[in-house]
Amino acid sequence: MSTATAIPNAADMVGDKLVCKLCGAAEHSIKLHLSKSHPGISEADYLAQFPGAPLLSPMAQKALDARQAQASAATPAAAPVMGAGKKAFHEIFDLGTAPAAMSANGKPIMITTCAIKPEATPFIPEIDLDYVFNVDVLKNVVMAMEMNIPTYVWGHAGTGKTTLYNQVAARTGRAVLRVQHTANMEEDQIVGGWRVRNGETFFELGPLAVAMLNGWTYIADEYDFGRPEVLSVYQAVLEGAPLFIKEADAKNRIIRPHADFRLLATGNTNGQGDESGLYGGTNMQNAANFERFGVVQQMPWMEPETEARVISRKARIPLDDAKKLVDFAKRVREEFDGQKMSNPISPRSLIYAGKLGIARKDYRIGLELAFLNRLTATDREAASQLAQRTFVAGAK
Repeated sequence: MSTATAIPNAADMVGDKLVCKLCGAAEHSIKLHLSKSHPGISEADYLAQFPGAPLLSPMAQKALDARQAQASAATPAAAPVMGAGKKAFHEIFDLGTAPAAMSANGKPIMITTCAIKPEATPFIPEIDLDYVFNVDVLKNVVMAMEMNIPTYVWGHAGTGKTTLYNQVAARTGRAVLRVQHTANMEEDQIVGGWRVRNGETFFELGPLAVAMLNGWTYIADEYDFGRPEVLSVYQAVLEGAPLFIKEADAKNRIIRPHADFRLLATGNTNGQGDESGLYGGTNMQNAANFERFGVVQQMPWMEPETEARVISRKARIPLDDAKKLVDFAKRVREEFDGQKMSNPISPRSLIYAGKLGIARKDYRIGLELAFLNRLTATDREAASQLAQRTFVAGAK
C-alpha cells in the first residue's frame, strides 16, 4: 500500500491536475513541482503552510500505487525475471483505446513489466505524466525492447529521444544506466578498469558490465560523439553475446547478459556524419558497428497540436500562446529545411522561451533569450521578423 496523501476536492483541481497553492500552477505531483519551481520549499514546508493540502493528483496517486504494488510483489532474494508481468500497452502508456494503440486486429498489445529489486529502485526513472508519446515511435521502441533488439533513435536536439527511453523504462519497471559519450571517452570508462583505493588494487566493472549483470537498461547517449575505435567495444554485446573484458581478472573477464538487459542508444545523426553543420563533434561512424543496431528510428518533430500542449504544460503558459510559439517554430524549421536558416528551434528552447516570455510579459523577449541570440546576424534578423509577425501584440 502507498502512503496516500489527502484526497483532493474540486477546489484543489484544474482538470485532472492539482493547483499549487503557492503559484497556481497545475501539476500532477506537488513534490516534483516544488523541486522544479520552488527549490527552497520542501514538502514539509508546503504542508506546514497549507495543512492537509493534497500532494498527488488522483492519476499520479494511481501510478504511484501501481509502482509500489509491483515493488512489494518482487522477491528481494531473486533476480528480476522476464515475464514477471504482462500488461496492455495502451494502459501502461495511458493511450486510451485509439486504434493506433492497439494491434492490427484491434486487440490490446501485451508487453512485459519487470519485477523490481529494491536495489534497482533508485535507478528507475520517475514517471512524467505530462510527457506526450509519439505512438508510432513508441510502438517501434517497445517492440524492439520486447524482442531484445538493440535500438538507435536519432534526431534533432530536444526532440525527446532520451526522455522516450526513460519513460518506457519508468512505466515498465526497468532500471536505467545512462552514459554520455564524448570524443574523450575511453574503453575502460564503458567496460571497467583497474583502480587503486586505500592502497588496494582491484578491477572495477564499468556501467555496461553493471547493466548486463543486473538486467538493467543501458542508454548509450550521444553515441555518435564517440570514436569508432572505442565504440567497437559494443559490437559483441549488440549481437547478444557476452562481454569479454580482456584486461580484467578471471572473475570479471566474461560478463554474460541478464535476460532483462537492454541496450539502447541515441544520437543527433544516423551515423553517416553531420550534414547540417549543427552538431559539431559528431563522427562518421563505422558501418559494421551501426549495422548491429536492429532498429534505427528517426525521432520527428512533434505534431503542432501535440507540441503546443507540451509547451503549455511544461512552460505553464496559456495554450493559445503555446500555439503561437509552435507556429513560429514551424516557420523557422521550414526555413531550415529549405536551407534558408542555419538553426531550427527545438521544443526545449520553446519551453524556455515560454517561461521567459511569461515572466517578461513578451514572448519575443523569451524567444530572443532562448533562441535568437545564438543565431548569425542574418538569421537573427530573419527570425526576429518572424517573431514580430507571430507576436504583434506581445504576451498577454
